[in-house]
Amino acid sequence: MKNSQKLSGNQKIQQIYNHEEMLEQEEMSKQLKDQLSLILNTSNEQITVKEALEAIKSENLLETHKALIQLRKTLSVLLFQQFNKNFDQAEIFTNELVPLLFYLIQYGSTYIIKLEATQIISIFAGGKSDISRIIFENGILQLALTILQNDNPELSILIMVILGKLAGESIQYRDCILQACDLETIIRKMELKYEATYVWCLANMCIGRPSPKFQLIRPAFNIFMKVIMYEPTPINIKMMNDAIWALGYMLDGEPTRINILIEQGIIKRLMELMHQCNFVSILRIFECIFQGNQEQIRYLLECGFLSQIRNILDPKSREKSGNMIQTFAATETLFKVLSNQNFLISLFRSLSDENSEIRGDALEMIGNAVQHGTNEDVNQMVKNKLIQSVLGMLELAWEREIPSHHLKKGLEILIRILRKGEIRSKDRQNNQYFTVFMQIDAKDVIQKLLSFKQDDVAKYAYIFKQEFTL
Repeated sequence: MKNSQKLSGNQKIQQIYNHEEMLEQEEMSKQLKDQLSLILNTSNEQITVKEALEAIKSENLLETHKALIQLRKTLSVLLFQQFNKNFDQAEIFTNELVPLLFYLIQYGSTYIIKLEATQIISIFAGGKSDISRIIFENGILQLALTILQNDNPELSILIMVILGKLAGESIQYRDCILQACDLETIIRKMELKYEATYVWCLANMCIGRPSPKFQLIRPAFNIFMKVIMYEPTPINIKMMNDAIWALGYMLDGEPTRINILIEQGIIKRLMELMHQCNFVSILRIFECIFQGNQEQIRYLLECGFLSQIRNILDPKSREKSGNMIQTFAATETLFKVLSNQNFLISLFRSLSDENSEIRGDALEMIGNAVQHGTNEDVNQMVKNKLIQSVLGMLELAWEREIPSHHLKKGLEILIRILRKGEIRSKDRQNNQYFTVFMQIDAKDVIQKLLSFKQDDVAKYAYIFKQEFTL
């Protein structure tokens, strides 16, 4: 799975439990607890996989604790980079170490040993693909099922991190995990203090193409909708971004799933969050909606989609939208939405909409797109009947009340289209848009507008006539 299609697990390898608290719960002698406490506080030297393996094999309880703690700290400090670079030399030891760690997770003599061994596996997972393969082939799914059935919250969350990393690395791993693990059962075990990590893990199990079977991930779909409705605090926003990113994959343009989001108020909520949460992830959900039916597309427009995009595209607003514009400039997602044929058709239909606000936003968006877009962008819009749509709006001025500034904007768009084709009196035939105007016979509409009462409308109609008859 490409990096752009998975959620990063770098923040999920942090220590999530307190050693001293764990030590207090262990059933062992006071002397042994004191010795382990000393090891926990002094084991800061780096250690190699080979050295750790030898210490664990010695079956010395104190040496095993020390080796596991040192290895976990070593890998965490180096962020696993050094280990990845030297994997060819370390592979033979890793092949031995992983099954040994699995054994300690199941049968280790102390809970700290189980936790440290699981933490090391969680760091290994999602690193180099060969290491992930070793983890998978040594039975991580069977081990996960065993642990998730027990009441060990710290161990369970570490196992979830491992599964989340593996699912984010490969759709093959993801699908195997979903077949083996019931998400509803996992969600029931979710504790509030680990909620953000669970949401991240569930998101990684739901992303990627092709999408998983929806019945397998439906419980996560419900969790993501709940999370999106949270108060957008700094902590919650990270979790909400994971949920939004996953929903973008889960919708798949499926009308039934889109309806669920509409009914639960998620679309309106996402519109509110566009300036707070990940703009790209929200756009991917809106892109999916444009693969839905016309009622759903219409609903999105009524929620203010055009107004939001208009503000983003308007060059005048860019100074006020620093972070968002940086995101917009770094992604192709917005361009994919704007070039979506269903979106263009809906946008152009909005020109004849009875809702004046929607019509106004559509005109501003189209005007900016024509003015600042490439020739290819404009050509794409003309192919989708932009010219006919604008002329249709102008004709409506004799049937219903349309603000004069809308008529003026429509005429401005037509003039810009003509000028994009670089019309000249001597090479008119080379302007591909002039031919379109001739086929539509736009002269009648413009002639009517010349007699319009509002001076600015008549003025722009005259400008257009001059351009058209050069």
